[in-house]
Amino acid sequence: MAGFMQAVRQFGYAVRNVDDAVRQFEALNGPPDSISRFQVTMGEDCTYRYRGQPATCRLDVALVTVNGMDHEFIQLLEGSHPTGDYIAEHGEGINHMALYVGDLAAYADRFTAAGGKIVAQGEFAEGASPARRFAYFGFNDRSHPLYEIVELRALAPQNP
Repeated sequence: MAGFMQAVRQFGYAVRNVDDAVRQFEALNGPPDSISRFQVTMGEDCTYRYRGQPATCRLDVALVTVNGMDHEFIQLLEGSHPTGDYIAEHGEGINHMALYVGDLAAYADRFTAAGGKIVAQGEFAEGASPARRFAYFGFNDRSHPLYEIVELRALAPQNP
């Protein structure tokens, strides 16, 4: 984990309308390798916390993969989420870069040691998502982009 920037696997876009954003993206890039559309509600069931407090949010999401890179388009439908912060402050745009890791804890330690603060975090029940846990980290001296650390089940160490 000496240098983790090579592990960036996703750009996350804060958008006002997911359908419009995906159409525009496809107009520039052509058809994606894959696309997954879903809505997600995060709250008590996934121990969702926003700025240190229990919270809820509902998101409309498109995960578009092109040449091995994921592009996540997020529209905040209700509640509190970093996407809403970004839209309010900057309008639409890239609000995070995501790293896909097997163990979130080591990366969380690294970000907090460098002055990062957890903006949002949660965890999913077994089978509810390919992700087990996630955390968005920000730094006080700049508001964006955030770093999202996504602990994927497929990358997590297996119990013998």
